[in-house]
Amino acid sequence: MNAAWPKKLKHAVPAPLRRWLLRRWHGAIFSGDFSSWAAARRASGGYDAEVIFERTLAAARAVRDGHATWERDTVLFHAPAVHQPLLDALRVSAAAAGGRLSLLDFGGALGSTWGQHRAWLTDLAEVRWSVVEQPRLVEVGRREFAAGPLRFHETIDACCATEKPDVVLLSAVLPYLEEPHALLRDIARRGFSRVIIDRTGFVGRGRDRLTVQRVPSSIYRASYPCWFFDREKLLQPFAVGWRVAAEWPTFDRADIAADYRGLLLDKIGP
Repeated sequence: MNAAWPKKLKHAVPAPLRRWLLRRWHGAIFSGDFSSWAAARRASGGYDAEVIFERTLAAARAVRDGHATWERDTVLFHAPAVHQPLLDALRVSAAAAGGRLSLLDFGGALGSTWGQHRAWLTDLAEVRWSVVEQPRLVEVGRREFAAGPLRFHETIDACCATEKPDVVLLSAVLPYLEEPHALLRDIARRGFSRVIIDRTGFVGRGRDRLTVQRVPSSIYRASYPCWFFDREKLLQPFAVGWRVAAEWPTFDRADIAADYRGLLLDKIGP
């Protein structure tokens, strides 16, 4: 995905041309302002399309078998790299737990984020990386990819029953859930110490915006509902007993007026 627009260029290039350039270079197109998830689903193919599963599995196998160094969103990369603000949040969380990182990666596919960052976590005393995903991904994850710290679970309850994670990672997943606010309310009530929200789009409209995202054919042909959030509304479940310990811009871009951010939330009260 693209680096941030240089400030001078951003103000020099008219908005319609910027949107056209983003679509040309970034590829993803976001459209609509839907009143319900059902309406957005009717206007899209849905996130459970077979092609998404096939490309996700193929990319994970390519990394496992040494044909790529890591992958993100099914795109293969051949040189080591990290998302530094996320890595910093992971290491801060581990340091607060005596050098141990026990993490629940909600919507983590087949371990993409773990695969990208694991080489930078080898000095920790212990790492337990638990992915919570759709049943089909959990099945193939357990069969082909569960090794070392990496484990797969179908629900948060199932994960917490065996792994006892104290950190939750929500990377590029909240926008693709039908009820993301309900998930955050549930997470905030549990006994987690930290929550990392990463690669999430925000809009300054005083309310959420529900769009349909169309993926460029260079990745795969698919479309699905995608939320852009009002920041205050999204963080409301963490208004009491939590604090925003860190915040950062991410590399994601959209062809609508949106700001992608990451946040580290710390539990500070009962």
